Amino acid sequence: MIKSVLLPLMVAFGLLAASEARAHAVLLESTPPAEAEVVGDKVEFHLKYNSRIDARRSRLSLKGPGGDRTIAPRQGGNEAELVARVEGLAPGRYTLFWDVLSVDGHVSRGQVPFLAIAP
Repeated sequence: MIKSVLLPLMVAFGLLAASEARAHAVLLESTPPAEAEVVGDKVEFHLKYNSRIDARRSRLSLKGPGGDRTIAPRQGGNEAELVARVEGLAPGRYTLFWDVLSVDGHVSRGQVPFLAIAP
């Protein structure tokens, strides 16, 4: 009796856990990486995720010494990558905030702090 109830519960829990693991986009890699030092006033961001991203509905913003900026991301080399470029950075500490919509409809958020230094 216990085995007949326990097995279906374990299978259901396993499916639920697998479903949750795929539900949200996770940032796997960023260029520049978190806490990096970027030399100069230009930076190109490459954000790689574990799942496909809807670039048109995803948002990037940059907060730092020059104020807040909204950055328009574009699709990178594949559907799991966003790319954006920013110019005119003053030296100082910045944080790139990302809100991405994965193709399954879930929104994920995160940030990548970095330091811009003069050349």
